Amino acid sequence: MKKSSVLFSVCPLFMLLSCDLSTIKDVTDSLDQTKLTDSQIISGLKESLILGSKTAALTLSDTSGLVSGITNEMTGYLANELIRIALPADVENAFQTMSLLSNTSAGGALLAVAGVDFSKYREAIIRGLNRGAENAAGLSADVFKTAISEMTFSSAKEILFGNDSTGATKYLTTTTSGVLYTGFKPIVQSSFSAVEISAFGRQYTVEGVWNDFAENFNKVAGAYGNLVATAASGDLIKAAVAKLSLNALNEAGVPPIDLLSTDIVDFTTGKALDGLFYMVGQQELKIRRDPMAALTAAADFVTETARKLIEKVFTSTEDQTV
Repeated sequence: MKKSSVLFSVCPLFMLLSCDLSTIKDVTDSLDQTKLTDSQIISGLKESLILGSKTAALTLSDTSGLVSGITNEMTGYLANELIRIALPADVENAFQTMSLLSNTSAGGALLAVAGVDFSKYREAIIRGLNRGAENAAGLSADVFKTAISEMTFSSAKEILFGNDSTGATKYLTTTTSGVLYTGFKPIVQSSFSAVEISAFGRQYTVEGVWNDFAENFNKVAGAYGNLVATAASGDLIKAAVAKLSLNALNEAGVPPIDLLSTDIVDFTTGKALDGLFYMVGQQELKIRRDPMAALTAAADFVTETARKLIEKVFTSTEDQTV
């Protein structure tokens, strides 16, 4: 019931000016929506996060790169610049090193050990990381649901009625990241073993193209290590030649080349979860801004009971304070 109608029912229009304002406030407050219990708030927050994780899973598992009607975001990881998975820093440095090697004869000799064009790996690996994450995202909903269901809230009211428009998602991130990582990593690993991408004119699994790149890069790193060892050896002639090569590489800006030991599954799991958390947060924003519209758009992902609870909890933020 609107407060304006309450005013008229308590004080007829001709008596409105003489009504005691404190009496009006007492009556209107008593007729406001029933105050939410802590249990209802916690359940509503959990249901909203479960809904967010379902929509995130759907949106990020779609490889079309089109705008989703549910989230109004680009689908998948690869097409969305905000969450696209880039190369790990050490891998990006490895590609830069390979490029620098190609500028010198000494570097060319090292690259010849592998006998491949390393530049062709770069886009294939980036595409592989993102396609693998997209495949894994589609299987993430149950992992999120389990973690969310087991969450405990230290201050549910503060999260609901506070000023942080993605407070519930941030709380989820803070309290369940470890659990979600543990549950999600095997899914990413499985995806890397199944999802295929094109590279060098053939089909590779994501795991396959990464292993191929790492193996060839480590051949070059091994050759560089041998060069350093030779330069420090007691063979004066070979040491002198090796030192000349190392000096040429140094002048070309080539840094020391170490073996690559990146755990690409570990890296991608973390980045894929970042993207999922981002999408869950976007759904929370939508629910807070307009619960009815958000719930209508995601009607296929929420039960009627959960919908009513989410609606009740989030519409209450307009009428209640902590």
